[in-house]
Amino acid sequence: MNNYEFCVQWVLDQKKDTDVRVLDYGCGGGEIVMALRKHGISAFGCDVFYEGGDYSENVDPALLGSAIKTMEEEATIPFASASFDFVVNNQVMEHVEDLDGVLREIKRVLKPGGVVLSLFPDKRVWREGHCGIPFLHWFPKSSRFRVYYAAAFRTLGFGYHKENKSIMRWSREFCEWLDEWTHYRPSREIHSTYDKYFCELQHIEDHWLQQRFSARKIVTDWLPPFAQRFAVRKLGCWVFFARKPLV
Repeated sequence: MNNYEFCVQWVLDQKKDTDVRVLDYGCGGGEIVMALRKHGISAFGCDVFYEGGDYSENVDPALLGSAIKTMEEEATIPFASASFDFVVNNQVMEHVEDLDGVLREIKRVLKPGGVVLSLFPDKRVWREGHCGIPFLHWFPKSSRFRVYYAAAFRTLGFGYHKENKSIMRWSREFCEWLDEWTHYRPSREIHSTYDKYFCELQHIEDHWLQQRFSARKIVTDWLPPFAQRFAVRKLGCWVFFARKPLV
């Protein structure tokens, strides 16, 4: 089970009937939207399709512009207020510059009591998931030493999206990409910003791990829940949901 499948299954597990509406904020190629629609769920998506990650060419042309809409800016969701029961976002919030504005918009489009599910890493995650180099995002932005650090790991075989680039070119370009397109935040800032707009925040990293490794249950059987949550947060991402207050 990958993250797309996890989000789909989570929505299916939460819903009381098929008469729900779901928004995938930062939907990318629309994988979650299309999967939910196959289950009879009214699913929609939106994305800025930014230069650092434009997956619009992967979207079903029949959905683009209708069920999946392009945002002019990340803090303006092109859907009506109180129109969704669930909003999901998968590996999106670490790319959001104005987290406060985005969460304010997500609260606006959620119905009272609606739920937002979020999967994304905080600043203290050990592995930089976009390039596969551990701790690379811990360096100050524009750090020259960071490029050589990345190159050293790249020499050892680490790294994604190599595209036949030289080690130094790949390292330099990926560091520039991180500077421009990622915004890793400390846990306290994430919690306080979510608490500003939502309530009943609950971490479910242990549930995520159990779902991902359901075929190899021995991996999770010997780890207590708190250790499972810690491992997922440090090696992958946070997984949690929160609810829009009823009033």
